[in-house]
Amino acid sequence: MKNLLVLPQLRCSFEKELPDTQVLLVAGGRKPASDWLIQAADQLPVWCVDSGIDSCQANHIIPKRLIGDGDSATSQGWAWGESLGIPVEVYPAEKNLTDLQLALQMVGVVHGHAAVTVTGVWGGRFDHTFSNIHSLKGCEDFGIRGCCAADEKEVLILLKGKDSVCIETAVPPEVVSLLPLSTECTDVSIEGVHWPLAHVTLCEALPYAVSNRPNETNREIRVSIGTGWLGIYLCWNGDEYYGSSF
Repeated sequence: MKNLLVLPQLRCSFEKELPDTQVLLVAGGRKPASDWLIQAADQLPVWCVDSGIDSCQANHIIPKRLIGDGDSATSQGWAWGESLGIPVEVYPAEKNLTDLQLALQMVGVVHGHAAVTVTGVWGGRFDHTFSNIHSLKGCEDFGIRGCCAADEKEVLILLKGKDSVCIETAVPPEVVSLLPLSTECTDVSIEGVHWPLAHVTLCEALPYAVSNRPNETNREIRVSIGTGWLGIYLCWNGDEYYGSSF
């Protein structure tokens, strides 16, 4: 189905159809757990961004493409990537765009339209995470829609009005937060959580809809938005997701 995004621990059913092509970008932030990455790579074609090639080599995942300046990848990992016979896009370290932004742009060039999930986004410096998340929002200019940042511990699903999503989780997350990524998000609703909201306006200047939690008896969370960009953030604090998967 064209409206489905499936990750090891959850399944998202969007109201709007996603592009025909979906891509998993493995970037150079916190490395995802090996079994999570292997399961995700079974679902989606993989592109590597710089040191993401080291995660793929460690888990015997053959990517479709390697992009970056090579400044954070190990020499062994980068050499392995070059030995695979896949397209390798090498950029200088001094450049205007980040490696992830260049990879998102290239996804648009190659596929025209695509939905992208990025892993290796979390952890490390706040400025990197901030740039990564807002780059997912901005990559709509490259023909990309239906973006998600994810690993086994943290998932951020981007929702742009007017749209809605039903999120089914294998194991309930510890935290569900709604993060406005535009000045205002109007007509926002969330169901299946301890503190539901109905047709509210969330403001980027005062993001209060954080630290919610799912209902104990419900593994479905429904979120809708009228206008704006909304980040739906879910967090698992331990290894809970390993109990089952989609």
